[in-house]
Amino acid sequence: MSVEDNIGKALKDFLAEAEEILDQLSLDLVSLSDCADGGECSPDLVNSVFRGAHSLKGLAGMFGLADIAELGHHLENLLDALRLGKVELDQAVVSTLFESTELLAQLVRSAGETGGEGADLSGAMQRINDCLTRGPKASQDSPLARLNIPERVLSSMTEYEEHRLLENVKKGRHIHSIRVSLLLASFDSDLMELTDALKQAGEVISTLPSASSGLDAGIDFEILFGSELSAGALTPIIDREHLSITTFGEQAREEAPGRGAQAAAPAAEAGGAEAGGAEGEFLAPVAGDAGAISAKSMSRTVRVDIGKLDLLMNIVGELVLSHSMIADVAARMRRDGLIVPSQELSKAAKGLEKKLSELQKGVMEIRMIPVGQLFDKMTRIIRKIAREQGKKVELKLYGVDTELDKLIIEDISDPVMHIVRNCIDHGIETPEARLAAGKDEKGTITLSSYQKGNHVVIQVDDDGGGIDVARVKQKAVKLGIISSPDEVSDRDALDFIFRPGFSTTETVSEISGRGVGMDVVRTNIAALSGMIDLENFPGQGARFVITLPITLAIIKALIISTAGRTYALPITSVLESIIVEQKEIKTVERKEVIQLRETTLPLLRLSELFELKSAQAAPESCYVVVVGVAEKRLGLVVDDLLGQQDIVIKSIGDTFAGFRGISGAADLGDQRTILVLDVGSVIAEATRGSA
Repeated sequence: MSVEDNIGKALKDFLAEAEEILDQLSLDLVSLSDCADGGECSPDLVNSVFRGAHSLKGLAGMFGLADIAELGHHLENLLDALRLGKVELDQAVVSTLFESTELLAQLVRSAGETGGEGADLSGAMQRINDCLTRGPKASQDSPLARLNIPERVLSSMTEYEEHRLLENVKKGRHIHSIRVSLLLASFDSDLMELTDALKQAGEVISTLPSASSGLDAGIDFEILFGSELSAGALTPIIDREHLSITTFGEQAREEAPGRGAQAAAPAAEAGGAEAGGAEGEFLAPVAGDAGAISAKSMSRTVRVDIGKLDLLMNIVGELVLSHSMIADVAARMRRDGLIVPSQELSKAAKGLEKKLSELQKGVMEIRMIPVGQLFDKMTRIIRKIAREQGKKVELKLYGVDTELDKLIIEDISDPVMHIVRNCIDHGIETPEARLAAGKDEKGTITLSSYQKGNHVVIQVDDDGGGIDVARVKQKAVKLGIISSPDEVSDRDALDFIFRPGFSTTETVSEISGRGVGMDVVRTNIAALSGMIDLENFPGQGARFVITLPITLAIIKALIISTAGRTYALPITSVLESIIVEQKEIKTVERKEVIQLRETTLPLLRLSELFELKSAQAAPESCYVVVVGVAEKRLGLVVDDLLGQQDIVIKSIGDTFAGFRGISGAADLGDQRTILVLDVGSVIAEATRGSA
């Protein structure tokens, strides 16, 4: 492998690592924003954000990405000042942190793009410096002097630990010194267990090794701890041997010694025999324990480039096609009288089919990731836009464990983000308007997902004012789409929102506009063989329902023919197929329909949709394939059903991107390439009456 290849691979690893760090940074900043509103913030949270910025700066420096390293360094300075109490946490600081993180994400994306442009960092770094220069004034009178904490303890503390000690004192918490003796063989796990227990009751300020242990096989630690609990209330939580608690204050005294301290005096009075017995409790490490140390990684996961999975899936697809060819050869041999060889070949083909099915399932499971990864990205976006709009918004998540193909989640991210921005910008009202309407001043956006058959449904709900259908109709009349508001129902009027350039707002918001860009949202979702539907609840909110296939890789398809052309229909969208007599087809409002089990089913002739002419006269009867996505149903009129087959959908490129109703192409394995129908797009075409 060349040096260039090694650098390229390393850069990909950096981008993957940087993306994870930025995702975690975004989630932590959302929690930090809540702290700024509530006034109480966990130091562990600030430290987590600080470590993320520090890690990203270090990684960028290794790869010579100066812009990322420089901005990360300034961000690290601000976070360091924040954790040391030199800067107060307020919304101005939070806004600066959000802005800097978004700029870092932009720089990381540019680093992964060939010829990616940089960004102007001067504005962000100036705002960081502004936050640093307006830090709180230092108090002349330190409350630490009243605690009578030994100088040996204070001199051993870092600047950060001293700041946390001061913060605990300002909050009126008890400051305890906890001394504990631990077994050398297991002191790391024992100390972690003790620290975790303490964190449930307060804040661990510092942990220092301590001398003066009288135990040869033990090690002493002194833990400085701040808590609302007194020593007496704290003792039951951390009660263990060889532990004592001292509380610092104006009248410092040793309080509530643990069992170890209570036993110490009698042991000393009893002489060497008892002392030796106490030491005997600390067992020396067994020689065999050294073998338990392992260099194995604790993680059982492997980061794999999605391109490699695509390549693997394509290979599996080719094997599926090869299997179909083998099955066809076996069938022809049987027809030609070669019974025994054909039987053996058929048996081998069935075994191959079973193994291919297992392989296909395994590869598919590798590609699946939880929708929660998409929802987490929306959390930061919602918080940022709500703050900019002066609105209060709460986010609720449901069905985060529902799984989708990684590539589908990537492609659906921008449409979902656009919908969420619309909900905040034009759906959720201001706090004053909500209170006047008798609502809670804090609006709610709900992201939920669930599996429905072979599809996944993603819903975006808001409890805002809903969509003003009357204004939508007026705008449609103004644009010449309809001549009168009475021409269409309220339900059909909502579809106007998805037309290019349609918006009820006179001024276009830079954040969003309900209708501005919604045509792109629908187009992008249709490109994934999905559908988007809109439900309106005047005065109560709106709901966007996105229905997507679980995967677009290898699918089972129904092969159909019409007007001499062959097409593939994804079997996940096929509900049933029936034979219909021509006389059973009726015309209602210039559209063909049939009566199917007490429901009216609209029909669409594929030959008319694609403007194909058939050389044969119309038969007495025809096949109708009933397809559906979400709650919508349609009957496709075709000439023949040729059977089912596993296919691999291939992209047909940008040249054919404008052709509605086609999602890609597939190879049948007999040197024939056919088009794969996009059922969602076909239903949308039929609904608009353009066919």
